[in-house]
Amino acid sequence: MARQAVVWEEEEHGSRTRVLALLSAAGQAGAFVGPLLGGLLLAVDFRTACLAGAGVFVLVLAGHARLMPQPIPGRVRTRDQGGIRVLLRNRRFLALCCAYGSYLLAYNQLYLALPDEVERTTGSQAALSWLFALSSLLVVVAQLPVTRWVGDRLDLRRSMADGLLLVAAGFAVVAAARPAGWTGLAGLLPAAGYLVLLTLGQRLIVPAARAWVPDLAEEGRIGLYTGALSSVFGLIVLIGSSATGSLLDLGLPAAVPWLVLAAVPTLTVGLLPRGPEADPAR
Repeated sequence: MARQAVVWEEEEHGSRTRVLALLSAAGQAGAFVGPLLGGLLLAVDFRTACLAGAGVFVLVLAGHARLMPQPIPGRVRTRDQGGIRVLLRNRRFLALCCAYGSYLLAYNQLYLALPDEVERTTGSQAALSWLFALSSLLVVVAQLPVTRWVGDRLDLRRSMADGLLLVAAGFAVVAAARPAGWTGLAGLLPAAGYLVLLTLGQRLIVPAARAWVPDLAEEGRIGLYTGALSSVFGLIVLIGSSATGSLLDLGLPAAVPWLVLAAVPTLTVGLLPRGPEADPAR
C-alpha cells in the first residue's frame, strides 16, 4: 500500500507539472507571437491594434465564463479565519517562496543586468530584441520536451535544485568572460549563454514550484498559498532589484556583480524543503 501511495503521488505530481508546463509554454508563445502581430497591426494604424488587443481579452473572458467550472468539483469549504497565521508558520512553504523568489530575481536581470551588458559590448541595446525572441522561442520549443524528460527522472525538489544551478551557471558564464573585455558579436556570446541557461533553468523551476504548492498548502487553501507565493517573490524581486541596481553602479571589478548574482540561486538551493511531506503548519 505504501508503495502504491508513492506511485499515485508521483503520477499526480507529473500530471500537475505537465499541465503547468503547458500553461507556461502557451503563455510564452503569446509573448513571442503577440509583439510580431502587434507590429503588423501598428503598420495599419494604432486604432486597429488597440481594438484587436481588446478583442483578445474579450475572447479570453468569454472562454473563462464558458469553461471554468461553477462550482469547482471536490472543493472543500474552509473556515474564514486563521489561514494567514498558519501560512506564516509554514516554514517549508516559506522556504519554497524564497527559493522561487531567487529565480525570479535572476529572471528580472533580463531587464537590468542584461541590457547593461549588451550596451557595454555593442554600444546600444538593439540586440536585446533578438535575445528576447531567442528566449521566447526556447520556451515554446523546449518546455514540454524538458518537462516530459524531467518527469521521468527528477522529483520536484531535484528539478528545482537543478534549475537554480543552471540559472547560477548562466551568471557565471558572463562573469568568466567579463575580464576578457569582448565587444561586438563575440561580446554577445556570454550574454546569449546566460539567457539560454536561464531559460532552461526556468523550464525546470516554474512548473515544479507551482506543482509543489498544493503539497505544502493547508487543505482547501491552495488559492491563498498560490497568491502568497506571488506576493513573497514579488517582495524579493522588489528589494533585490534595488540592490542589484546599486551593485551594478558601484564600479566594482567587471565580474563581481555577476558572481554575486550567481551566488544567490546557488545558496537558495539549500532552502528547498526536504524529506516526506508533513503537516503544513510545521
